[in-house]
Amino acid sequence: MKLKNAKGNVKIIFCLVIVILIIIIGIIVLKNTKKEDDVQLNKQEPYEYFNLFSADGTVGVIDKTGKILVKSEYTEIYIPNQSKDVFFCFKNEEYTVLNKEGKDIFKNFENVSPITISDTTLEMEKEVLSYSENGKYGLVDYSGKKLTEPIYDEVTSLPNKPGFILVKKDNLYGVLDSKGKVIIEEKYNSIKGDEYCSEVDNYMKTGYIISEKTDTGIIYGYVNYKGKMLIEPKYESITRALEYDNEDIYLIVMENGKKGVIKNKKVIVKPKYQSINYYNVSKIFIVNRNGKYGFFDINGSQILDVEYESYTVAGNYISVSKDNNMRLYDLHGNLVNTNTYKSIQETGNPSYFIAQDENGYFSIISKDVQIDNKYTNISYAFDNFFIFTNEEGLTGLLNVYTGIEIQPTYEYIIVLENAKALEARKSDEVDIYSENIEKVLSMKNGVVESVSDKYTAIYSNTDLKYIDNTGKIVENTEVYKDLKLYSYKSDDGKWGFKDVSGKIVVDCKYDMVTELNEYGFAGIYQEGKWGVIDSSGKVIVVPTYELETYYSPKFIDKYLIESLDNVHVVEVKNGEK
Repeated sequence: MKLKNAKGNVKIIFCLVIVILIIIIGIIVLKNTKKEDDVQLNKQEPYEYFNLFSADGTVGVIDKTGKILVKSEYTEIYIPNQSKDVFFCFKNEEYTVLNKEGKDIFKNFENVSPITISDTTLEMEKEVLSYSENGKYGLVDYSGKKLTEPIYDEVTSLPNKPGFILVKKDNLYGVLDSKGKVIIEEKYNSIKGDEYCSEVDNYMKTGYIISEKTDTGIIYGYVNYKGKMLIEPKYESITRALEYDNEDIYLIVMENGKKGVIKNKKVIVKPKYQSINYYNVSKIFIVNRNGKYGFFDINGSQILDVEYESYTVAGNYISVSKDNNMRLYDLHGNLVNTNTYKSIQETGNPSYFIAQDENGYFSIISKDVQIDNKYTNISYAFDNFFIFTNEEGLTGLLNVYTGIEIQPTYEYIIVLENAKALEARKSDEVDIYSENIEKVLSMKNGVVESVSDKYTAIYSNTDLKYIDNTGKIVENTEVYKDLKLYSYKSDDGKWGFKDVSGKIVVDCKYDMVTELNEYGFAGIYQEGKWGVIDSSGKVIVVPTYELETYYSPKFIDKYLIESLDNVHVVEVKNGEK
């Protein structure tokens, strides 16, 4: 009896193990399937390859180490994605497509071409290329893998949604992703992206405005980013209200010549207005009927009746005019202020706005505060701080609660990019103030440049400092975590390099240096000329290049990196470009 039970237990355990294995295998398959189905965004990965412009006007290609991959013998070279070794090399009207080994991986395809997103910037699709066969077009990826058969009449980048491809077949349009998967079948008169784009998702959640041709005209509908029909084609026009950080989709639609608002699938503002505009900062809809304006919130509740002759929206406030009287309301329709202003501007703090009176002077207004001191200009800085200009044309900083924090002695003051810190400049000197309005440094002829979303560099032809996004001075070892060498200034004002432990690797004998760049090279400056070292401290080029005075150059080996229509490098000969 015990033996039977033991055998039974073994069978049960065996079955459980099999079930667990099946589940694990299923999870792995699902993960792999999901990974396979993931769509690549149209995002430029770190640069690996660069156009090399030679002094004789010809073009070649080098990699990030400075190695020449394609000799400078072409009139033009396009690198659609500078992280992938696909180079379109032109000699006059003819071209060949080469990889880093100089081979043509697309020899089995006809007329392989990059897909252009913008003619003005020469930006191109980063994951797919087109090819043609017998007058029809298909898609191929950058590795030479065929994604679709050549069955389309046209293949182009989808307007307002880079990374997705608009295809045309039998005079109707559809959409493919960057792997060739059909997102929308080819059955619409037109398709375009709704212009939604966020920092987190880029264009991945951009939806599609579609149209169909009927006997009475063109009608429009809406398909969400997953390819699911949200609004069947029935409206005379559709635009998306670009509300960010919100999964809800707001569409301004026109029916019978009148406009209304749909939230997802529900009508929240009935179509009975000549125009509707959405104001993203304040999250309100502004409607116009017969020349009068009214206001709705994002749930379709009316804030103010349609009876005002003009308006200005500023943060949490709406300024309206009626019968020559101007009134100020909050976003709930409560009356705040009846003073008369020529204009009202929003600020980065929804509690404040900037008003201009009939005499051109600026004031700071909130529900509780009004600062009016004949300022000729006011701009918002951060927190409770505002930058002002007085009648003498000098600039200072004030706190709305404590008064002037920086006396108006500067030519201008601006807020640094990605930082709660200020750049204040007069004559040839720049002062940097932290978020606590403490002066942390002064520099003659200083250039201020953001190096990341956390740090800013302040440099001249003799000095280099770094601050974080609060304005605090930090060491370069904090700004750049993984460099082999760091710039170092000795007590006598000369520059060299040390490693992360503090050991001097390159003696302090230069007038100025740059940090090592992402390709492992740094600039060295001596007696008005630039040279190059590598990450080991070896001198690649002695200081012989004559470049612009206040230009912190970047190099790849002996080549100078420039940025025009795309990032490329140039040869420097005889000390000049």
